[in-house]
Amino acid sequence: MGPWVGIGTSPAALMAGGGVAEGVEGGVLVAAVLAGVAALTTLAVGQGVLGQRLRLPLGGVVAGPLGVEGSRRIASLAMLVMMIGWFGVNVGVAGTATGRLLGIPDVAGMVLFAFLALAMTWRGIGSLSWAALAAGVATVTLAAWGMHLASGAHGLTLESAHTATDPISPVEAASLMVGYGAAFALRTPDFTIDLERRRQVLWCGLAGLAAPLTAFALAGATLQAATGTWDLADVMRALGSSTAAYLFIAVGFFGSVMSNLFSGSLALQGAVPVEHRRGMLVVLGIGLVLAASGFSDRMPAYLVAMAILAPGLAVLCWWAWPRLVAPPRGWVRYGLAAWGASVIVGMALSLSGSGSGALAAVLVTGFAGLRWLPGVRQTPGSRQ
Repeated sequence: MGPWVGIGTSPAALMAGGGVAEGVEGGVLVAAVLAGVAALTTLAVGQGVLGQRLRLPLGGVVAGPLGVEGSRRIASLAMLVMMIGWFGVNVGVAGTATGRLLGIPDVAGMVLFAFLALAMTWRGIGSLSWAALAAGVATVTLAAWGMHLASGAHGLTLESAHTATDPISPVEAASLMVGYGAAFALRTPDFTIDLERRRQVLWCGLAGLAAPLTAFALAGATLQAATGTWDLADVMRALGSSTAAYLFIAVGFFGSVMSNLFSGSLALQGAVPVEHRRGMLVVLGIGLVLAASGFSDRMPAYLVAMAILAPGLAVLCWWAWPRLVAPPRGWVRYGLAAWGASVIVGMALSLSGSGSGALAAVLVTGFAGLRWLPGVRQTPGSRQ
């Protein structure tokens, strides 16, 4: 349950809701959040049930449609990119808050925050569990505090002069919520492999992810409506409670950044032989460059990209495994072509200004999987 709650209660959930409010408002916003969270929960539970049934982690599940080598060389690198991107977003916001709290430049705050997270992550997975708990408490406090201040100064609303200033379609708004948790949803087999029953996976999805994420996303939308920004450091400054709030922002992001370092290193290890701590340094180095470049300002576009990249691969896993008894060794060109085609179509639509890129990507993998994956053999040694 812990990892699910960690995603559902992350400070980034507040930011995702604020990003949705930047594009839609009122009843459309509520409907988009609910639809997006429902789609994300379905994705996460579906992947989790597959991992629980097969008793395989993410690498083994993804090897079904892509092959063992495809999983190692391609899917691992895709997960690495996702983790580095989230590291850039999370450290960008948390580091800015740290810098303002200590009275140092924002970039210096990012470097300090990142290395503190690295030091804690090096202590082991136990530290990550405690950090996730502290982060959840900090985020709840931050959300409640922000809502209290917004209520007194502006009133609580989902429609204001600050909402829907950059209009997007309801489909794209829902895609933002899917993109928020898409990387986590793809890797839920890592967290469900040891669960005894499928209903435990469903309970994790509903209570650990769907319920808190809906609440935090709507809270974040309310804060954006009051302040005109979804960046939490700027939100709390606009509400007149910056100094103390910066501490809660930094603590709230700590668990997420540690998870980015840990999971990013594991993804890198899946693709190339590298020691775990050195892998963390790679994630930290590239992620810090992203954070310092202002990558967090482009979070909505990044969420759309995640909604295009990850869900289609999960759909391919669902199509492939009923026809398999073990992951095929080597590369499965059918699965790789289907996933690649979905990403190309989704990105092309997104870059053209269409809000349907994520939906199109899933439809492409659904059709391609139905068309191509029946040809994948059931023997472990097959090479397609």
